This record gives sequence, C-alpha cells and structure tokens, in this order.
Amino acid sequence: MNTRQKINAVLILLLIFLSFMSYHKTGSTGWLQYATLGVMFTFGLLFDVAFTDKTAFIFDPDADNWRRKTEAGAY
Repeated sequence: MNTRQKINAVLILLLIFLSFMSYHKTGSTGWLQYATLGVMFTFGLLFDVAFTDKTAFIFDPDADNWRRKTEAGAY
C-alpha cells in the first residue's frame, strides 16, 4: 500500500470509531452519517487497491493520442 492508501485506511478507522462513539440508544441517527462516509471510503479504497496502480491512468487531454494508443492494440 502506498501513502495515499494508508491515509485512506486511517481515515476509515477514524470514521468507524466516530460512528461507534456517536451511537445512542435513544434513537439518534447521527452515527449513520459517519457510517455512510466510512462505507464510501471503504469501497473507494477497495477499488483503489484492486484496480489501480501507478501506471493505470495517465492523463492525456489530446483525444488523437488516446485514439492512437487504443487502436494500436486492436490490430
């Protein structure tokens, strides 16, 4: 895991801790906000670890360059 992913994992743990800390038996739903953010960050981290690496995305605003790269692999 790189530094960005480690920071994301620490943020997820913090959100889990906050959601458990803000739970009340009186029917308060404030913990749902933290839990929702935690779930979103968890799936973001899962996607990041599973499908991306350092060379997965290279920004190239020129559509012709992108088209040459993708069509070259098709032949």
